[in-house]
Amino acid sequence: MMPSRNLILAAPLLALLSSSCGSSPQELVLEVRKGETYSIVELGRHLAAKEADGLPFSEAEHGAIELLREIATSDPEVVNRMRAIAALASCGKISNTNVFVAGLASKYWGVRWESAKALSARPDPKAVPALVKILQKERERIILLDVVEALSQIGDEGSLKALFAVFFDRTPRHTDNRMKAHAAICRLTGKNYGFADVDEWVKYARAEFSPAGGEGPSGGKE
Repeated sequence: MMPSRNLILAAPLLALLSSSCGSSPQELVLEVRKGETYSIVELGRHLAAKEADGLPFSEAEHGAIELLREIATSDPEVVNRMRAIAALASCGKISNTNVFVAGLASKYWGVRWESAKALSARPDPKAVPALVKILQKERERIILLDVVEALSQIGDEGSLKALFAVFFDRTPRHTDNRMKAHAAICRLTGKNYGFADVDEWVKYARAEFSPAGGEGPSGGKE
């Protein structure tokens, strides 16, 4: 009896899935070095699964992380750098903040976007200066959304100041972010002034952040 067409088509896919799922970190690293770049994604999945199981990383897995860092910062193919950043973001057991911060300065928007997403998933106060810097000059709204999310997840004083700057900025750059910033500010401060209560928020920010006798925030740019 001839196998059905669906089974014939499914066989190669099942073989591919079983070989990927069963690959060791050494095998995945070898595949990446041979140019099989989809294995970058598989490395991220492997590390995330190992972490979720509460198991320590082996020497081979530490080597895989170093390879991902190398790809994320220096691979000539932008898509590979994006995949490596996403793979590193899937694993929080070892800090990769320096890699993500470096990615924020990339001339490629995809690398900046993956880096901003990574910092929203793995928030770290050390990244705040870089996040504030990109907040001031970034033009891609999709990236700004994740930058604001990262700041809201970090939630320290520097992050809160940056969130207020977004909330008070009435220019088109932050149209998509002002409500997100407002929600984060309410959560971080415990205050429940409304989105339209800008004057109350200005008073609060002046009291919290302005030096004695300082002017404080003015309520944003028109």
